[in-house]
Amino acid sequence: MLKILVSFMLGPWGLKVLFFYLEHTAIINSIVFIYGVFLVVAHLNYKKISEHIYSQIPTIGSKNSKKKTIEINILKAIEEKKMFPFVAGQISLFPKKTSTAAVKKYLLNEKNWKELIGEREVLFIE
Repeated sequence: MLKILVSFMLGPWGLKVLFFYLEHTAIINSIVFIYGVFLVVAHLNYKKISEHIYSQIPTIGSKNSKKKTIEINILKAIEEKKMFPFVAGQISLFPKKTSTAAVKKYLLNEKNWKELIGEREVLFIE
């Protein structure tokens, strides 16, 4: 009964896809797993770089915290902390090659970044 219900729900093309998947389960799942590991390593790479960048931001209450402009050496952070040739943000399904533009893109979209910077201006040194 359940098999008939599923076959009606999937239709003729869905059944072909289902049978293909059932025949090649190990290969498909291996590819998905490897891609997942790739994404995790790319995200960890981005996290290491971003933590190094966060360490360059003066904390509130320090001498340099009252400056209107913050200088951040993004290229130095990438060179020192890069461990993988790709970076991925929190919800990225497609990682980007590690570059200053990619790191900036992910960094500027982070909530933590916006809270740390506040209303100060950021000057990225490349």
